[in-house]
Amino acid sequence: MPRCSIVIPVHNWASLTRQCLDRLLSRPERVDAEIIVVDDASDAITRDLLAAYGSSIRVVRHERNTGFATACNDGAAAAAAGAEYLVFLNNDTIAEPGWLDTLVRYADARPTVAVVGSKLLFPGGTVQHAGVVVCQDGYPRHVYSGFPGDHPAVNKTRRFQIVTAACALVRRPLFDAAGGFDTTYRNGYEDVDLCLRLGAQGHEVHYCHESVLYHLESLSRAERTAEYDHNDQLYRSRWADRVRPDEFTYYLEDGLITVSHTYHYPMRLRISPLLAVVEEHPVDRMDDLVDIRAKQVFNLVRENIRLMARVREAELRNEVGAARSTRS
Repeated sequence: MPRCSIVIPVHNWASLTRQCLDRLLSRPERVDAEIIVVDDASDAITRDLLAAYGSSIRVVRHERNTGFATACNDGAAAAAAGAEYLVFLNNDTIAEPGWLDTLVRYADARPTVAVVGSKLLFPGGTVQHAGVVVCQDGYPRHVYSGFPGDHPAVNKTRRFQIVTAACALVRRPLFDAAGGFDTTYRNGYEDVDLCLRLGAQGHEVHYCHESVLYHLESLSRAERTAEYDHNDQLYRSRWADRVRPDEFTYYLEDGLITVSHTYHYPMRLRISPLLAVVEEHPVDRMDDLVDIRAKQVFNLVRENIRLMARVREAELRNEVGAARSTRS
């Protein structure tokens, strides 16, 4: 029986699903694992693609789109009875060798840990996920997003309150006892809520930097919609008065902010330019320009990822169409 059940929720984007599955199947890990793809009412191209994998994967199919939480919960319910761990994985990820073995080895050595998240990189090698911090405004954000992937601050395996479910290992008994992902959320905050609920029960959530995947996050990130506003309000109502802002704990621990004291105030602060732009009155125009340029580069990278994926999607559709014409 497999020790791990890898659950991949899918809604369209067949080219990304193929890229994800081909990588997993071509580079199998040592740990016994099964792959469960939850087809959340995808198009015909996706259905044909999944059928072509035969017995290499298991498919759970929805006739209507149910969203991330239900898709993941249904995939978890279909997992083999003996599976100890559930591994939730986005279809827009590309796994590096050892990603799963590392997660399992980490969890095996730490029985108090309920959830283990991986290091996720953008295609250019910068950080997408290295743990999630709760900021001073009470909202969760990916810490060090955009940092170089080899920066010491993101290459520390340690505890957080939250990690992303784009790639996360969860102990199955604890997932089941918690009732899985909360389906009240609609494609957002489900992983945040699960981690916080498990943390409130006394379980630990960790980030493991040695498990590495690439994540084409810009393709799955939703724009601000009524759905986003619903999730935002739900999160605030449940957690705003309960979460502990912790972002500065990591900045200080990682030496990106240093504090020097004298016998009287003001104290002296040093802040890494990678971490923050210091606003003064008047605002330093050079710092302001650097901030603008960084945002422009980030947006260009996201748009380039979208364009590449759309090209691959078109190529796959042409490939499938040609195959159908040949058969007819």
